Amino acid sequence: MSAGASTRYVRHAVTLQDIDEDAHRVVRRLHQTGYEAFLVGGSVRDLLLGKRPKDFDIVTGAMPQEVRRIFRNCRLIGRRFLLAHLLYADGKVLEVATFRAEPYDQGEGETQLITDDNQFGTPETDARRRDFTVNALFYDPEKGEVIDYVGGMDDLKNRLLRTIGDPVVRFREDPVRMLRAVKFTARTGFTLGEPERKAIRAERRQLRKAAVPRLYEEILRMLWGGAAAESFALMHELGLMEILLPEVSAWLSRKGGPDHDALGRMRAVLEALDAHCDGRPKLESGVLLAALLWPLFSDLLDDLPREPDPATLKKLTEELVAPAALRLRMPRRDVSMLVAALELQLRMPHVAHKRAARFGLARHPGFPGALDLLALRTEAFALDEADLTEWQTLRDIPRDRDDAFERRGGSPMPAHRGRGGAGGPPSRRGGPSRPFPPRR
Repeated sequence: MSAGASTRYVRHAVTLQDIDEDAHRVVRRLHQTGYEAFLVGGSVRDLLLGKRPKDFDIVTGAMPQEVRRIFRNCRLIGRRFLLAHLLYADGKVLEVATFRAEPYDQGEGETQLITDDNQFGTPETDARRRDFTVNALFYDPEKGEVIDYVGGMDDLKNRLLRTIGDPVVRFREDPVRMLRAVKFTARTGFTLGEPERKAIRAERRQLRKAAVPRLYEEILRMLWGGAAAESFALMHELGLMEILLPEVSAWLSRKGGPDHDALGRMRAVLEALDAHCDGRPKLESGVLLAALLWPLFSDLLDDLPREPDPATLKKLTEELVAPAALRLRMPRRDVSMLVAALELQLRMPHVAHKRAARFGLARHPGFPGALDLLALRTEAFALDEADLTEWQTLRDIPRDRDDAFERRGGSPMPAHRGRGGAGGPPSRRGGPSRPFPPRR
């Protein structure tokens, strides 16, 4: 589609009944005050696909300060790109962005990484500035029109995911787009364009230049987004796992044959996770990560020449988690829950028929997360549901307090604190004094 041209569609699947009422009111109010405004992005894409959007984002010609003047429930956020958030009593947040300008061309020799995106523009420059054609469609609820500057409607019809412009340039501008490409491909079932695939493989090391919190957030979104099994399989195929989670990548490469089927085992757990979360963050972040790491963790223990004692088991768990925790700057609470969820899988079967020890283990602050992981393993590997049911009766008993499970910040890895603490070996009240073989 040539620069300056747009196609407006009035025949499509979107109706006003599909639109969030508050989002429609915001667009109407902006129109009434003299500003262009549209729904944009994933909400328009999902509506056209017949899906219910999780969020409704709005784009407008009003500057952020002007949006704040118009809406009393507005707060401004962001440095890289200033955004307006409209806050509602039920906890809902509507995001309102100002039309962005196209990035400044830095030339062939530059990295092209965008660090300041507060350059404002027009509807067309905003559409061409976005990542993928199917995410750059505008919807005007006042006129009932879908506005397309970049050929997104054709790609939507053909179920094809393409970047707007040269994928190498787009991924260098914002390396996180590579993860978004994987996420959208997995969630929609679209075909990722061959130029995009080649660009991801060639530019995957650009991820090291991205802001780490954004990378961590995208990994978590993939895990709870309802398509984790497809997302992480595609990440491995395109070489992204090698950059972000080299431990998992190396294990998949080493044990990916028919004798071990590492990828199949990982997919089994993640498919159970997909069925449970169904596109909503229903589980703790540490549990999501534990589901991803469980098959690797289980394999590592199976490869040991002898069963580890409890202190060694704790150390092995932390040593497995530590590199990823530091690389992705995981919050301390997430790390504590991740370590506990993995470790307690090895302790729960051993005390299943010892009433006092079961109650002691259930008081561990990480027990709810371990129970969630056990439920996923039970679904993935057809374990005995009676064992899970018996443990679930203890889910709501009072827990021992541990600061590592309370704070969001702090050091990524919990420090060893002696008996009974989150970082120390299990106490007598907390469970067994001898280990047992790992399970699927």
